[in-house]
Amino acid sequence: MGNLKRILGCVVAIWAAAINFSLAQTYVYTDVQMTWDQMACHIDNGVVIMGPDWRGEIEYTVQNNRIFKGYSSSSFDIAYAYREGKLYIGESYFSDAISYTFNEGRIYIGDSNFELDLVYTIRPNPNYRGALCVYKEDSISPFDIVAFLQGEPTEVEIFALLITLRLI
Repeated sequence: MGNLKRILGCVVAIWAAAINFSLAQTYVYTDVQMTWDQMACHIDNGVVIMGPDWRGEIEYTVQNNRIFKGYSSSSFDIAYAYREGKLYIGESYFSDAISYTFNEGRIYIGDSNFELDLVYTIRPNPNYRGALCVYKEDSISPFDIVAFLQGEPTEVEIFALLITLRLI
């Protein structure tokens, strides 16, 4: 019986650690120095918060590939749903409700992978390990970077951050 309790305790500890690691933080900066005072917003456990700390205004909540308005997970507050690389308005399944498509680090307008519909490209930052740059269209120029992401955001979190920054 003692071994069973010990094994069960280890399983619960591993499960709790896995949940904790899956709820990572991502910070968004507007400048290459990525200092605390230049943080535009951040995601903490699925909650998109304006500014550098927990006292900022809550814009969205990301949960189960859905983006909710404010601090909510109610079906009445669904702003967007993310399915199969596409961001839908609300809970719609219709193709005319597809706002953006995410494909291989590129964000396109609507249900498209056409180069003229390309809005942003997300690439690793060559100067900072663990940071991503959001470039306008297919640019590689440092002058076309619109945001710096520090962390490992999911695709739906990237959309929530760009919506919060009013970039899409």
